[in-house]
Amino acid sequence: MLFRSEVEAILARAVEAEFGYIDTAPAYGDAEALVGRHLPSGHSLRIVTKTPAIADATIEARHGQLLLDSVAASLERLRVDRVHGLLVHQANDLAKPGWQHVVNALAEAQTRGWAGRIGVSVYNSDQLALVESRFAPQLVQLPLNVLDRRPIVSGVLTYLKATGAEIHARSVFLQGLLLMKPSELPDFFLPVRKDIAGLHRCWAEQGRSALAGCLAFALQQPEIDVVIVGVNRGTEFDEIDDVARQSGSVHDCSFVPVVDPVYLDPSRWPAFSH
Repeated sequence: MLFRSEVEAILARAVEAEFGYIDTAPAYGDAEALVGRHLPSGHSLRIVTKTPAIADATIEARHGQLLLDSVAASLERLRVDRVHGLLVHQANDLAKPGWQHVVNALAEAQTRGWAGRIGVSVYNSDQLALVESRFAPQLVQLPLNVLDRRPIVSGVLTYLKATGAEIHARSVFLQGLLLMKPSELPDFFLPVRKDIAGLHRCWAEQGRSALAGCLAFALQQPEIDVVIVGVNRGTEFDEIDDVARQSGSVHDCSFVPVVDPVYLDPSRWPAFSH
């Protein structure tokens, strides 16, 4: 858990370093309240937050009102009048009967001036297709990393950019998996250990760390507007900031691994590897 002083220092550094965005959500514990309490006044950071998941199998009008109430509470915790982006956190909620109430609530939040862009956080192209059958997302957050190139290979990035959507890439380190020494990976990842080892060799030949290789790959994708990374300590922030500023272009590795999606989706990993 982050100490409050650490949060304050990281946020101050984010403003000083001119980082563009903060990504948060009601589901992230007290993250919104900490951001609101410690983010320096007069900052220019753009905040993106999300809707709560809906546990019920059928969505009713009351759920739409609860969503609006949640957004209002997020704004209060964040101590802002509006956020840059408001995302559906659980895209599968839009597959439930009554999904229209979620979309209507998003639109209402935007009409009220509470959100600049409305959109969704997705895990795969199937979820994105579902979302686009419900509404046109103006901001899409999706996983992308040197091992998980599905949004590139499928043409999703090109398509989304053509629609005018803002694209935020997350999971660029694949929950830290890509930063681990291949020899220390849990046995579950044995089928992809060789691929990850090959990436590490490629980066080493370029004189890059695994952190630098992962960041450079994401940052050089022309369709990506924002690369999301998580930090737990100020020292981690400084390291990522230094690497990002020096990343430049990177010569992509000569092979493109074709990986079973089970190794790309942390929700499908055994508990020990979360």
